[in-house]
Amino acid sequence: MEFNKKRESNNYPYGGLLVFIIFMIGFFLLRAGESSNYHLLFGLFLIYIVGLIDDYKDLSVKSKLFLQFAAVLYLVIFGIRVNYVTNPFEGFIYFEELSFPVTILWILSMINLVNLLDALKGLASGTAIISSLFIMIIAWDMGRFLTVVFAAMLLIGLVIIKLLHRRYGSWQLGNSGSMFTGAVLALISILGAVKSITFISLFLPVILLGIPIINGIIAFYQIIFKKDFKLNQLRTRMLHHILLESGMSEEQSRHILYIISFVFGLAAFLLTKITTTQSFMIIIIIFFGLLVYFRELRHNTAKKSRLTNVKLLKDIQLSLYQIRDKLQYKLANGELSIVKQEMQDLEDILTKKLPNYFTDIEDISYSIENNNSIEKQLDDMLHLLENVFDYYYPEFDNLNYILKDYESELKDTIDKLDEIYLKLK
Repeated sequence: MEFNKKRESNNYPYGGLLVFIIFMIGFFLLRAGESSNYHLLFGLFLIYIVGLIDDYKDLSVKSKLFLQFAAVLYLVIFGIRVNYVTNPFEGFIYFEELSFPVTILWILSMINLVNLLDALKGLASGTAIISSLFIMIIAWDMGRFLTVVFAAMLLIGLVIIKLLHRRYGSWQLGNSGSMFTGAVLALISILGAVKSITFISLFLPVILLGIPIINGIIAFYQIIFKKDFKLNQLRTRMLHHILLESGMSEEQSRHILYIISFVFGLAAFLLTKITTTQSFMIIIIIFFGLLVYFRELRHNTAKKSRLTNVKLLKDIQLSLYQIRDKLQYKLANGELSIVKQEMQDLEDILTKKLPNYFTDIEDISYSIENNNSIEKQLDDMLHLLENVFDYYYPEFDNLNYILKDYESELKDTIDKLDEIYLKLK
């Protein structure tokens, strides 16, 4: 029986295709007469294709970043540049020679931040809807019609996905849709000269709340240069992980993150209406208030339940070692036939129940064969557990998070193993 990691949220990436088609229709209707802008269209198409490949082939992190970089490089070579950003205090900050790398970093960051949000179903599309809405409102107020239309096309596609998913339950952005959405938001901000809007309404909820910027930079460095750093370690450092770990449901976590996105979108709108000093005071108050809240939430969660699920899994490992010792004694004395039902129960645990706990663990693949002897199945499972603990050492917080949905099942498994052990005695 083979088990490999599967990403459930990407099983039906039809939503990404829908967003892509709707946006491209708007692009052709408004810019078909300007052939120079077809490079923009092709660059977005390349980014969508990278995401589509990842949906079906599950690319490694390095392969994904390389292909993303190639697509973004194409856009930058053909003229998409961040030449300046608004100085919060006066005038503009011009990048000059740094324009090339800054643009690449900006677009890559947006692509991957939105993609990481998709770890919680519906979060990427919901956050992008709020961001697109505020970009559209502010761009309209600034008289930037093209930005309004592009934001509207993205908004329409995302809203339709939400409605379809609510009705049919199988429409997801997938990696193709989330990467494309991130790229569109990045390009809208560049073309529409509203970079500060996008930064406030999307970047802050994703990075700054709950995760200091320096941790994001370190994580990015580790992904590229450290062989032992896994993608799941980055995903479990995101804000939604803190909320889920605190005991909130996925729906509650999404709603809180939507509120945060809305608050910062509103703060972005206020930037265009009040003085710079007043705007920054509001943003700082909101930011530090939320930061204190989430740090306190994380602290309370850590005190309340420290690695509960990992401890349960270790208890299972200990029970299996004890059962193996008793099993060897029964075999040596020819007494195995008297505990036939218990052996069947043990086999079900080894080949059916326990493997379910490891389907969300990246880079762990294994097989527990039904036709092997019970001793071989037991040895294989113990070997697997050792590999899992070695794999996550010393980052057991990540393993604890992965097992969060299995706490009651882990406890039931321990009870069942205790019954089997008592029978073997």
